[in-house]
Amino acid sequence: MIKRFLKAGVVEEGQLQASGEGTPQGGGCLGAARFIRYADDFVVCFEKRADAERFLAELIERLAKFGLEVEPSKTKVLAFGPRAAEQARQQGGRRPETFDFLGFTHYCSRSRNGRRFRMKRVTARKQFRAKLAAFQEWLKESRAKMKNRELWQVACGKLRGHYAYYGVTDNSAGIARYAYQARMLLFKWLNRQGGKRRMNWEKFARMEKRFPLPQPRITVHLF
Repeated sequence: MIKRFLKAGVVEEGQLQASGEGTPQGGGCLGAARFIRYADDFVVCFEKRADAERFLAELIERLAKFGLEVEPSKTKVLAFGPRAAEQARQQGGRRPETFDFLGFTHYCSRSRNGRRFRMKRVTARKQFRAKLAAFQEWLKESRAKMKNRELWQVACGKLRGHYAYYGVTDNSAGIARYAYQARMLLFKWLNRQGGKRRMNWEKFARMEKRFPLPQPRITVHLF
């Protein structure tokens, strides 16, 4: 992207002039910048707020030329990082803003010893609710099609998949909450099968002992 930017050239009075070296006037940032993207989601970090605000304005203008627009509920300029955290403490102890990206809420915090700034992550509330709703819908549809043991084994696979993605450093509480809620849903829908196959807590405990549910654990260590 940087190479393309440097070689993009400039249009003057309708004529494209190739760039020899340097960047177009006004095209550079006042401070450091970083671009993080996955598919069509991205976060752009700027050292200077003026760069962030200018980037957003120009992004909106650029997309509009192609009949596109940013998603207002997912797009904002916010102060984040060591300086933002310090300023928030100086202004009455309030917390700096957070942002969601790839299913996680990113927030300002400190290292375990409290000596340095650390960005931390927790499962985003919207994603948490959506993942639980999807798990419940699967249980509802599958309980009549599968035997208890098969249903249990597939549920274990789904739990392992959830922990593999959301089990990142600092998100122990997030995956623990999911584990608890998913376990309650599993019991609820097994218990609704009725008849001789009706599940109760005693049977559920025996099933857990024989086929333990995967335990939530951190699988991705970022530090």
